[in-house]
Amino acid sequence: MAADQITVERYIGLRKQKESYRRRISAAKTTSFVLLLVFCLIWVLPFFVMIFGSLRGHLDNMLYPKELFYPHSGYTLENYQILLTGVYPEGIVHNKTQDYPFANWFMNSCFSAIGGTLLYLLVASLAAYAFTFIDFRFRNVLFAVLIATLVIPGTATAVGNQQLVYDMGLNKTLLALILPGLGGVYGMYLIKTFFESIPKDLIESAKMDGYSHLKIFFKIVLPLGKTVLFVQGLFGFMGGWNDLVWPQMLFGTKDTKLWTLQVGMAYIINNSKTSDLIGTALAGGVICLLPVFIVYLIAQDKIIEGMASAGIKK
Repeated sequence: MAADQITVERYIGLRKQKESYRRRISAAKTTSFVLLLVFCLIWVLPFFVMIFGSLRGHLDNMLYPKELFYPHSGYTLENYQILLTGVYPEGIVHNKTQDYPFANWFMNSCFSAIGGTLLYLLVASLAAYAFTFIDFRFRNVLFAVLIATLVIPGTATAVGNQQLVYDMGLNKTLLALILPGLGGVYGMYLIKTFFESIPKDLIESAKMDGYSHLKIFFKIVLPLGKTVLFVQGLFGFMGGWNDLVWPQMLFGTKDTKLWTLQVGMAYIINNSKTSDLIGTALAGGVICLLPVFIVYLIAQDKIIEGMASAGIKK
């Protein structure tokens, strides 16, 4: 009887410990969820302010500045109309300095981000292939020198790149936005790291079948490396799309039709400090955000799928 009583008491004690552990785990999960929810709201709130603010009319911005989510006159697209068509509603006093060639800026940004990303992926993947699969003299030394350049900040080379572009006569062309970025080392290093996981026997077998290096690169290596190309492509697109300093250095304040969207947005913000035009700046922010958001939604699943398949490669 005494042994049975001890067993029952031990069982009850273990059950209480288990229930106490479950309560602690549940409390920790609840606390974590609340903290993450607060942080998410803090991060998302500026986007809601930008979106709803861009849908307010200029009269609402002047007369009812605190009515953000429920504007007095209802929602309107007149801020987008100003940017995309250049037609101002009645009551807004403006001059020629407030006429925005928004379509030019958008196309320039697309050319810079998309064209620059595709061209960089080609150059960087070719360099990564050479450093991975071609044995040439001083290969490791040259690669070490390139890696060492990663510690040099971009601002230190910006003036030199600008002078190079001027010497080549490209300072009045959109190619100047792309060419200096083709020497980026980080993307090449990322691609090379992935290429090293490709079996060398596969490359040697292709050589024995008479494949040239270019044929091996396009037929074998690139299809196997689509994972890292998606990742680097996303990084490159976001960097090219959001770049502000380099286009400003190139084109200044005179060549407005060569501006990118980010440079134009900085100009719009400077000219929209009055309450009636603040919605125009917010509308421009929404348009700037959309391409990056769409590219991320498209590439997200492919990157995750590629990373999952990369983990089982031999």
